Amino acid sequence: MTYTLRPYQQEAVNVAINWVRKHSEPAIMALATGSGKSLICAELAKILVKMSKKKILCLCPTSELVQQNYEKYLLTGNEASIYSASISKAPWYQWEDVVFATEGTFKSQAEKVGSYFSCVILDEAHRITPTIKKIISEMRKGSPNLRVIGMSASPYRLGTGYVYEMDENNQLMDEAVKPYFKKLLISIGGKFLTEQGYLTPIRIGKIGAEQYDTSHLVMKGGSYTAESIDEAFVGHGKKTADIVADVIHNANGMNAKSVMFFGATIDHAKEIMASLPAYNSALITGETPKEERKQIITDFKAQKIRYLVNISVLTTGFDCTSVSIIAVLRKTESASLLQQIIGRALRLHDGKEYSLLLDYADNVNTHFPDGDVFNPQIKANKNKESVKSDIQCPTCNNVNSVSLRPNPDGYDSDQFGYFLDLTGERVEYEGQHFPAHFSRRCSHVEVRGHNVFERCSYFWSSKECPECGHKNDLTARKCNGCGELLIDPNAKLIAEFKAFKKDLSQVQTDAINFIRKKEIITKSKNNGLQISFGTSERIVQVIMSNKVMPKFYDLFLNTDFAPKTITYKKSSSGYMHIYDFNRETDVSKFERENTHAA
Repeated sequence: MTYTLRPYQQEAVNVAINWVRKHSEPAIMALATGSGKSLICAELAKILVKMSKKKILCLCPTSELVQQNYEKYLLTGNEASIYSASISKAPWYQWEDVVFATEGTFKSQAEKVGSYFSCVILDEAHRITPTIKKIISEMRKGSPNLRVIGMSASPYRLGTGYVYEMDENNQLMDEAVKPYFKKLLISIGGKFLTEQGYLTPIRIGKIGAEQYDTSHLVMKGGSYTAESIDEAFVGHGKKTADIVADVIHNANGMNAKSVMFFGATIDHAKEIMASLPAYNSALITGETPKEERKQIITDFKAQKIRYLVNISVLTTGFDCTSVSIIAVLRKTESASLLQQIIGRALRLHDGKEYSLLLDYADNVNTHFPDGDVFNPQIKANKNKESVKSDIQCPTCNNVNSVSLRPNPDGYDSDQFGYFLDLTGERVEYEGQHFPAHFSRRCSHVEVRGHNVFERCSYFWSSKECPECGHKNDLTARKCNGCGELLIDPNAKLIAEFKAFKKDLSQVQTDAINFIRKKEIITKSKNNGLQISFGTSERIVQVIMSNKVMPKFYDLFLNTDFAPKTITYKKSSSGYMHIYDFNRETDVSKFERENTHAA
């Protein structure tokens, strides 16, 4: 079986390839549910392998998505590997050129294998978790030019807004707090896909029962409290029964084959189940055993079950094309999550003319005030107590909208956003003029050409490089002027040591974890040994014969010689050369010298 990309899928691949050719900053593609993200990912990975001659990592939040993306990649006619605890954990030296992995499983390997990868493709990239950031940071120690391409149906997050700094037209996003991705490369929306006939049209259904009262929900830390959720949704037996009856009425009216309920809590889900026909319904929660969950999903897809109730477990990566009614009996703070929920009903299916969204918790009014379910209202929760002001950049004269710092001392400030003392001089703090706002750098971006842009270099708050005096962002680890590491001496020593361990042109000494020997006939028709030494850093594979490494050939051929360490380096011809065994390891030497120095 092969595949042919749709025109918009090919365009998405093309813009991503053009970006990684020219830029190292992370970028993201907005690809609606049903757009074929897995196929786009497969084609992109295939091309990137050929371009870079290095491995490609496809990072997914769940094992289900790992399996799904892996299977799509196999359609390219190429092999791939899976590194996920619940599926496969083959050692890294057996991996194919494309690796599909879950972030939780891969994180322990990131630093060790980073140098073998040229790009990371992030599925569900709006979830840019600390773990993902750590993985990429660790991989870049071995591959400084590592590219990152994200894909998401909803590239925004609750509280922080959009996850990208600039849109397709290079315009800075207002509703974006510390976005991870530099740019949105392309947007393939649900409305476009529906109009083109790739998705099922969805309608907001008329509610024939009393809705839940969500006006008293209490928000804390960006989420509704468990107590207020229980009060709003649990223990309202008659109301829940009436809502379920309304959903069944709609399902019968449109002859819906498959209906999904989204409940608020486990207790609430049980109340929903109590009003559904037991023979034709099932419940899945986070506590449902894996095998039972698998069987329920299989039965639901086979239409042996009509009604499926779930609690926050079937919002991402779950596809059942026959679903034509989505009943939302919960309140969600997240527009992203609501779109993921709606996406479960958008797949095409024989006989399905449209799908129905039944909202019993006022989610539509909250997130889609204009009624367009493909265009949510995105707001970033910025500090409500902060005061906004406009300041001028001293370099490019761009007017920046900034959040002012608290000013209990009543300082004035100048047009460029610096505090002034009573004499009209700029206030100094730690040797620098003290800004009256929280912004660190001018936000102006100038377009220099097609997909080429340059940000203004002016900093209000910066970190000066001790080597060249260049100003860098406060979070910078490396000077943008001279490349010097901007970290403390101990961290610098560690970084230098790690760089040394990555440089195979230098002599290395590592502890040996395992030895594998195999007798062979060399290209020169000599008897030889192919020996693999497994270390914590890499696999050192060498060919020994009486012509090549004769000293060690005799040693390994005739004895059970089992050295504890190996000293080696890669020659200019690309072959590993062994110098000695049982020397002190580089790690041991570094720790000894570092301790002595301290």
